Amino acid sequence: MGEGLTASEYGPEACPDCCGIGRLPSTTILRERRLRELEAAHGRSGETGQAISWLADEVRRSQHVLMQIMAAAMEAPDTDPVGSKVRFLANQALGLYPVVEDVVQQHAGQDGRKGGT
Repeated sequence: MGEGLTASEYGPEACPDCCGIGRLPSTTILRERRLRELEAAHGRSGETGQAISWLADEVRRSQHVLMQIMAAAMEAPDTDPVGSKVRFLANQALGLYPVVEDVVQQHAGQDGRKGGT
């Protein structure tokens, strides 16, 4: 309920999703938590465990590369349409910043699809 607490039979406890902060953490943290949950549930042995481990490593590597791309695009001036598009697309994948609807409409017209998160 936005207070960072959840009810239990022993009284209020810190919410496991937000760790008692009262709001959800960033998508980066949520993504990493989910990857760790999957790895813990399936281990690193066996065919399924190895596949999940590989997939989790690929997600982490891709996220790191997207962060590097975002950082490089941030150096481009705001008037540069390519830099703006790269920042928009990297942010769509990473979910770092809230997306403003008029910016979504602007970029949706460039590739024919509606963007947004």
